[in-house]
Amino acid sequence: MSTERYLLRLLPAGCEWSTGDDVTAGDLSDFADEARRRPDHDVIVAVPGESVLVTSAVVPSRQHRQIVQAIPFIVEEDLASDVDDCHFAIGPRDADGRVNVCVVDKALMHQWLATLSEAGIQPKHLYPDTLLAPFTGDVGITVDGDRAHIRSGPNRGFTVPTSQIAFAIELLQISSGEIHLYCHPDQREALGIELAQLEAIEGITIHDHPTQTGGLARLAPASGSIDLLQGPFQKRQESGGRFRVWRSAAILAVCTFLIHVSLLLGQGIYLEVAAARYEGEAMALYQQIFPNDRNVRDLRRRWNAHIGAGNGGGSEFLSLFQDAATGLPAADLTVNNINYNDSRGDLILQLTANRSEQLVSYAQSLNQSGLDAEIGTISQQDSDVRGSIKVRLTGAGR
Repeated sequence: MSTERYLLRLLPAGCEWSTGDDVTAGDLSDFADEARRRPDHDVIVAVPGESVLVTSAVVPSRQHRQIVQAIPFIVEEDLASDVDDCHFAIGPRDADGRVNVCVVDKALMHQWLATLSEAGIQPKHLYPDTLLAPFTGDVGITVDGDRAHIRSGPNRGFTVPTSQIAFAIELLQISSGEIHLYCHPDQREALGIELAQLEAIEGITIHDHPTQTGGLARLAPASGSIDLLQGPFQKRQESGGRFRVWRSAAILAVCTFLIHVSLLLGQGIYLEVAAARYEGEAMALYQQIFPNDRNVRDLRRRWNAHIGAGNGGGSEFLSLFQDAATGLPAADLTVNNINYNDSRGDLILQLTANRSEQLVSYAQSLNQSGLDAEIGTISQQDSDVRGSIKVRLTGAGR
C-alpha cells in the first residue's frame, strides 16, 4: 500500500482525516479540496464498525468462487437482515482455517459510495474502522471517543460503546489471558468502573498503552485487512486499463492469425486430397479408354495427343468444347455423349434435363456467346427430357 495516503473516516456529521498523527475534522468538501491538491495520495476510507458484522465461517472449498457462493448461507443465522440485502466481503483464512468475512447492508454501501462520489472522492480501499484498531496477537481494546474497538483476531472484532466494554469481553468468553488497552490517560480514568470489572476476572491481565493522540490517529490499515470494495462494489482500476485494452487486442489479433493459418492449412490439405482424388479418377478413366498405354507420366499431354491423333483437329475440338461446356453448370444439364465431326466442325452434345426449357435456354445462351447452336431431337423419357444440340463456330459451313 502506498506510504503517501489519507485516512478518511466518515462520521454521522462530516468527516475527519489524517496523514499521520495530525487529525483534521470538517466536511467532505473540505477534504476533497485538500485531496485535489495532493493527487499523489491514496484515499483510504474508514466506515463505522458498528454497521459491519465481522465474523468467520468454515468453508471446505479453496476456490474463491465457491467460497463467495457458500458464505451467505453459512452465516445466514448470524444476520439481522435478509441475505439478499447484504454485501459480503471475503477475507483470508485464520490459522484455524476459518474464512473471515465482513457483512454490511448493501444500501449502506451504496450510500457511502454515493456520498464520496458526489464529493469527487474515489477511495482506493474501504475498511470498517474496527479492523483498523491495533492488534498484537492478544485481545486489544482501543478507546475511540465514546466507542471501543475490540480486536480478537487478525480479522475479527467488533465496535461497542465504551459503557459495554466489560459485557463485550464476557461475550468473548475469555477465562484468562492478556488484554492490551490503547487509550488516553484521561479516558483511562473515565473508564474506571468498566476496567475494574475486567481486572476482577481471575487470570485477566490488562496492559496499558497510553497514547497522547486519540481517535483516528490510532487507526491504521494493516496488511490483510478485509477491504469492503469487493464484488459489485469493486473499484474499477483506471491504471492499467489501457494496457488491458491493448493486451485484449493483441490476444484477438493472435487468435485471428492462428485461425487464418489453420483455415489456410485445412484448405491446403483439402485441395491436396481433392487433387489426388481427381488425378486418380482421371488416370482410371484414361486407362479404361486406352488400356494399351503403359507407363503414362504426363496425363494431359497424352490426352491431347490422342484427341489430336484421332480427329486431326484436336485443338479446334478442344476450343469448341471449352466454349460450349462453359454454360453447362448454370443450365443444370447432364452430358450423356459427345460426338465431334472434324470435316464439318460439328460438336453434337447428347444432354439430359429436367425440363425441355433448359435445353432451349442453353442453346440460346450459346448463340448469344457467339456460337451457332441448333437443337436436334427432344424426347421425354420417364421424368427426364433428353435432347441433342449441334454446336459449331459461327459462319462454319453446314
